[in-house]
Amino acid sequence: MSIDRRLFLRHTLTAGLAAAVLSELGSASARHPKQRAVADRQRPLSPTPDASTGRYLLRLPEGFRYFSFGWSGERLASGGVIPTAADGMGVVASSGSRLTLVRNHEIAQTVGAFDATDLAYDPHCGGGCVRLHVDLDAERMISAEVGLSGTLVNCAGGVSPWGTWLSCEEIAVAREQTHRPPPLARKSPLSQPHGLVFEVAASGSARARPIEAMGIFRHEAVAVDAQSGAVYLTEDRDPEAGFYRFTPRVRGDLHQGGRLEMLKAHRAPDLRRGQRVGSQLPVSWVPIDDPGRCHSTGTFDQGGVVMQGLAHGASRFLRLEGCLMRSDGCWFTSTSGGDAGAGQVWRLNTAANLLELMFEVSDRSRIDYPDNICEGPGDPGNGAAGERSGIVICEDSTRRTQQKLQWLGRDARLLTIAENMTQVDRVDYGASEWAGCCVSPDGKWLFANVQRPGFSVAITGPWDEWLSA
Repeated sequence: MSIDRRLFLRHTLTAGLAAAVLSELGSASARHPKQRAVADRQRPLSPTPDASTGRYLLRLPEGFRYFSFGWSGERLASGGVIPTAADGMGVVASSGSRLTLVRNHEIAQTVGAFDATDLAYDPHCGGGCVRLHVDLDAERMISAEVGLSGTLVNCAGGVSPWGTWLSCEEIAVAREQTHRPPPLARKSPLSQPHGLVFEVAASGSARARPIEAMGIFRHEAVAVDAQSGAVYLTEDRDPEAGFYRFTPRVRGDLHQGGRLEMLKAHRAPDLRRGQRVGSQLPVSWVPIDDPGRCHSTGTFDQGGVVMQGLAHGASRFLRLEGCLMRSDGCWFTSTSGGDAGAGQVWRLNTAANLLELMFEVSDRSRIDYPDNICEGPGDPGNGAAGERSGIVICEDSTRRTQQKLQWLGRDARLLTIAENMTQVDRVDYGASEWAGCCVSPDGKWLFANVQRPGFSVAITGPWDEWLSA
């Protein structure tokens, strides 16, 4: 069975449960204006050795194990080395126990492409993606190769239904621009505009393939609706950001162009604060007339696209991050939205054109700054319905000394899957963010990245028992 078919079946089974169960979160919250506090029943975590290096990198629940792979500095098949700053990631191909993941590297330095210079989008720039080939039976990485080079600040992205990775640049710089936004150097050499989405194949050439019609802005993540072909996009921008929809001219071929629009929630022009969990807002879409407008006129604000949408009456969000397509709609996170400024989880019901706030962080000790998200692990055919329908959330907290990988279930119940306790060469990386969470097609393995020093982990264990205990 191809990966497209396996992922579709897994998505349908898992998200089907979510449609029935996670809606309880919204309906319960609608009955209770203040989000109901839930006993998390946290399972104790213990320092657990990495099967690859023997180091104690993570704290995990009892019965769980992991192996690390794709460390920064390891050799690429072409002779270069894997960059640091591991970020968004997705599974793009599988054959038996062997998987291919594509991983972003959120690098802003203009010190030259890390590999494949002749195929690089902009040879001055150090960001891009690597393809990681992993054997789960052997619990090791087989090889790593360049997938995309010569880009900037490749933060998140998303997997397409046809088995490619869409990598997003979280910066907006015009080709002729002389002023450089942080963290770029003031006079950084650039030969191309940046702030685009690139399509990365699961194998073959690493030639960069930008999708210009998806706009130039501070892209974060994408999620593709396999039925309609529409692509939903988040924008990580402060103090205002947009949520977007791209409708391709040719379904499944994003390079043929299409229409970019921004979400408008009726009666709610500002969704950054003051929203009630469980409330449902009807939505429509406003056009982005010039997707390639990098900045507002006379500025370097990286807001040329979002300001067009706001001028048409679209709604403001704050720092939109993770994006996930499920059978009940498109889920996405606002890292610092909400009254506590610590995060929101939204769901767009694409069938009914309704936007619902599913969860808002009120207690930053429980969870703080939700970022990348993915489907929860476990067997999609087993487990109690209410326990199998959660999502995994990567934390990118400014407060944590040891960042957490969390599971969010019904009634706002949270469980900590893993805690980062990485130390390498006497340097403590525990506060480095989690990123790139994704799940193997069979649901047995959860992958995630520790951004710095830069490596991936594959975590497995008795998921169903753990969730239902």
